[in-house]
Amino acid sequence: MQSLQARLSTGLFVSLVTVFSALWLIININIQFLAEEYIASRLKHDADTLLNAISFDANDKLILNNNKIDQVYHQPFSGHYYLISTRTQYKQSRSLWDQQLKQINIATGEQLRTHQPGPEKQSLLVISSGYQISDSLFTISIAEDLNPIKENINTFLYWFALISLGMLVVLIALQAIILRYSLQPIIQIHTELKSLEQGQLDKLSTDSPRELRPLVNEVNHLLSVMEQRLRRSRNALSDLAHAIKKPLTVIQQVAINSNIPDGTKDTLVQQSSEILQLTDRILKRARLAGHSHSGALFSFAEDLPALIKTLDMIYTSKTLQLTINMPDNITCPIDREDMLELLGNLLDNAYKWANQHIIFSIKIINSALHICIEDDGPGVETDKIKELSQRGVRLDEKTAGHGFGLAIVADIVNSYGGHMDFNKSTRLGGFMTELVVPIQQA
Repeated sequence: MQSLQARLSTGLFVSLVTVFSALWLIININIQFLAEEYIASRLKHDADTLLNAISFDANDKLILNNNKIDQVYHQPFSGHYYLISTRTQYKQSRSLWDQQLKQINIATGEQLRTHQPGPEKQSLLVISSGYQISDSLFTISIAEDLNPIKENINTFLYWFALISLGMLVVLIALQAIILRYSLQPIIQIHTELKSLEQGQLDKLSTDSPRELRPLVNEVNHLLSVMEQRLRRSRNALSDLAHAIKKPLTVIQQVAINSNIPDGTKDTLVQQSSEILQLTDRILKRARLAGHSHSGALFSFAEDLPALIKTLDMIYTSKTLQLTINMPDNITCPIDREDMLELLGNLLDNAYKWANQHIIFSIKIINSALHICIEDDGPGVETDKIKELSQRGVRLDEKTAGHGFGLAIVADIVNSYGGHMDFNKSTRLGGFMTELVVPIQQA
């Protein structure tokens, strides 16, 4: 979908172009109309002057007193012309030279406005009026060339178009600045959402425009609800594990010390041991996750030391050397909770089975995050490793050794479009897990 700024810019641009075009068209039509009206009023005035210079003799012959006529009508092709016509005779201005206006007969008291071609490609506005002196009827047609006024109008329209275009460019630039400034709160919210995703904020700022405030409040409310639900779910799971652990221990002790058949006793002890192991796993997971708000990305610089410290506290009975190979300022594209679950499972297995040494390597290759965890433990048989590789999408959490919790890890890796491989460590001789997770570009 087109961005909001692009849609507003396009709409305002089209509106401005439409308004300026309509304004130019209105001015063009009106200025030509006003110019013709001005010329027509002047022609009517000249027609009245000609009327005063007209007389008829006893034989009804048209007589014209040239001394009363403006000199412009005597200059050849001056652009000012007249034609006085009766039914039997006519007189025209000397300015027409050897040309002639179209003869028009108009009834007395009537008036007609026409356009005619004139000498030397002139465009004439002609006003024809009907008159009567005594019994003599005649028509006065007086004309003026419109080309000079049209040239002036075209020059005006040209400069008006240039000035309008300049104003349009300035308005578009101002519009872009105003839009950018007006949309700044949305850009700020986008930046805060990025910070929220990276765990740098726990809620959006409420200092926002009135139109955006309901959206911000709703997002903050949803974040709060998600945080509370996550905390309640985690606490309930931990409380349930604690609540189950004590009765299971009692059941296990009673089964061991009771006089029930050995087969039934072994079954009860085995099942209770597996449930105890599962509750230990849940409690350990809660300790590894710690406390954070939802939506934060994992930080190797901040979260990894805390995770390792927790594992060291869990396995205080073992003396292990953990070697971390990690570049500075490395980014992680995985949610903090998911990454804690992922690394918590893998490092927990490594801590559990390693004898003395664990190597934890992180690097970025071809826009993908590569994680490799190796230990010097007993490892897994070659045929078992192949089986793990084939079933890596879903493994049985009840399987002893390195298979414990790998199903969760596989689900997390697959959800981010990555893959996970198992192998034997060539450096330490134990088990090795390799993860590849693509980094999505913003």
